[in-house]
Amino acid sequence: MTVAGDPALPLIQVACGVLVDDAGAVLMAQRPTGKIAAGYWEFPGGKIEPAEGAEAALRRELREELDVEITDIEPLIDFMHGYRDRRVRLQTFRCRVAAGSPRGREGQTLAWRPVDALLDLQPQLPTVAPILNALRLPIHYAWTPPLEMPRALVSLPLPRMPAGSLVRLRQPDWDAGTYAASAPAWVARMQDAGLQPVVDRPEVLPDCPGASLHLSARAAATLPDRAAAGGRWLLVSAHNEAELLIAAGLGADAVVIGHVASTPSHPGVAALGWKGFTALARAAGRPAYAIGGLDAERDHAAARLAGAQGIAGIRTYWPRSH
Repeated sequence: MTVAGDPALPLIQVACGVLVDDAGAVLMAQRPTGKIAAGYWEFPGGKIEPAEGAEAALRRELREELDVEITDIEPLIDFMHGYRDRRVRLQTFRCRVAAGSPRGREGQTLAWRPVDALLDLQPQLPTVAPILNALRLPIHYAWTPPLEMPRALVSLPLPRMPAGSLVRLRQPDWDAGTYAASAPAWVARMQDAGLQPVVDRPEVLPDCPGASLHLSARAAATLPDRAAAGGRWLLVSAHNEAELLIAAGLGADAVVIGHVASTPSHPGVAALGWKGFTALARAAGRPAYAIGGLDAERDHAAARLAGAQGIAGIRTYWPRSH
């Protein structure tokens, strides 16, 4: 068994559209009576026909379901989901209405909501959660450079990244006491700067309100359930299928997959390349950040084409002097 289900089961290819209006509201549809999973909310779309591209299928499906033409089509997340009797690959795109006004041509109820209010529409198909997370998560994820002395954290410049980006306090050489003593003030500083702080030691969460949690797959395997993790976001590092299973079992919101390219921090470790990253990211069933020898500006387009939520790293976000 894999994260995406039994490979022997039939595979259904689906194109899925996340329509966004000028105010940033997103459209969801409720499956009508008479259909499988009637009453459940989903993002509109449908099956990709043989020899049909995903974007062409999306245009056709939204024309048939909602009576609209779409534009500004951008890849959002491409992932696999396993059901008991089938596997589904969802190629999901963010888009806008170019012509027409959405209406439920198949009897479905439609609702526009701000992104943070989409969870209010319940119940939802299990494939909705990864798409919601991809909508809400930023594309940049910085990790702090190694620091010998905790006091250096106070003077460490802010990373070069937009507001709302994730920033992880990663200091693997610090002992538990040093990390715990330094984390609360650092978290507050990141929040004051408009960034989303992430810690990687669960025991500090009670003293770091609002911080998210990042775990290695090994550490994630020791937690009994998602509730034990706390935090806003739960992220797990994964390098292979076995570690993706750990992340899935814990209900991680996102994974960090690498190393995509060779990196000085992991000498001798074989790089995945973009092809290897894409295979793992698609199987992960949740947003995936790419890490390892990448530059946030130079490699952003390649990362998105490979199915990444964005790029994680150290050197690309912090001044070279640190």
